[in-house]
Amino acid sequence: MKRILLVAILLVVCLAGTASAQDAPPVDIPPALEAQMESLEDVTAAIRGLHLEAPIGHAFPTRAELREYIADQYREELTPELARRSLAFYVALGMLPPGTDLTALFIETLGSQVAGFYDTDTGVMNVIPVVGDDPGEGLSITEQIIYVHEFTHALQDQNFDLDALLNQGDIDAHPDQSLATLSLVEGDASLSMNAYTQQVAAANPMAALSILVEGVQAGNLLPPGDIPQPLLRELLFPYDAGLTFALSLFTQAHGWDLVNAAFDNPPTTSEQVIHPDKYLAGEGAVAVVLSPVDAVLGDGWEMVWDTALGEFYLSEHLRSQLNRREALAAAAGWGGDHMQIFVDGEENVAWVLKLAWDTPDDAAEFAQAYAEFNSQRVGETGSVDAAYTSTCYSADVTICVNVDASVISSAPDLSLARALLQTQMN
Repeated sequence: MKRILLVAILLVVCLAGTASAQDAPPVDIPPALEAQMESLEDVTAAIRGLHLEAPIGHAFPTRAELREYIADQYREELTPELARRSLAFYVALGMLPPGTDLTALFIETLGSQVAGFYDTDTGVMNVIPVVGDDPGEGLSITEQIIYVHEFTHALQDQNFDLDALLNQGDIDAHPDQSLATLSLVEGDASLSMNAYTQQVAAANPMAALSILVEGVQAGNLLPPGDIPQPLLRELLFPYDAGLTFALSLFTQAHGWDLVNAAFDNPPTTSEQVIHPDKYLAGEGAVAVVLSPVDAVLGDGWEMVWDTALGEFYLSEHLRSQLNRREALAAAAGWGGDHMQIFVDGEENVAWVLKLAWDTPDDAAEFAQAYAEFNSQRVGETGSVDAAYTSTCYSADVTICVNVDASVISSAPDLSLARALLQTQMN
């Protein structure tokens, strides 16, 4: 699946889409609104230092039409097989419980929160009013800020080709790399949006209050209360960490040169986004090799992921049991990894992960944190089985750890988890 409908939840949600939207019928745009949008586009182009190479269109779908569009896109792109693979990834990390309906979860979340999107296939800006279904004679302050964010995507698309960037190679098979690339795109747009917001605030000290009131009126000041927090953090990451990343590049170059250059040399890991100095230094991931596990698993298991986990997803795995500070500290110092995830006919999940660290101290800090992670996970009802080379923690599933080699395995039962771990000890 193209990671085209992965969005972040801000005050409202902004969607940078690369899907083909339904052709919108021509609309009569009030002259005042058209003049306002042209002005916003001129301001955004000036802020971002990019020029629009060709005109873009405008559409004003209702929220009901938007929900239908998002539902159609997810049902088309998130096939049952891909949903199965994606859920296995989230379940392995403890980010979502087994049996979660991913399609329904994404549709419900995005359908109520999306505030606009730019379609790279059609070159159309889709503007969804924050309140009501008609923008009327002009965009509110919140809608203007969203428009600037999305118009930045139009500038990116025409200058850097977003389709080619977001769908390069087999990037869809590597969640961490995909997240890093999306962070460049959304971080850049968020930086432009923030610059515009600062201009508005300087000219109108009451702008912040207006945004707050508009958020309350729209009922989407906060994200849906039932969205799982790990998923929310994943949705937010490209905007939050991406903004910090883009700002670091902008500050380093005293302008947009390094941000522009990053579209030809995008970040490849979430570590580079979280720690922009590593990107600027050219520090990529260390290659990590896993030994084959086929002989242990047998024919009943299918490998659904063969990828790098990355610093962000490693920290999310830790946060299923540890607090934010502990998890982020333990994941920092990540140098590289290799993870394989397997699913059997009953949708049980097994996985093996081998990690590399920047320093021995980083490895030791992670080992200590992961022991606490497992102690919290098994609690009083679980069991701990220590052997010469590893320690296994059994609760709903078993997780085995070899501290010296930074290898972790997990399986529905102790014997399989230990056997998986042993394949990496040779």
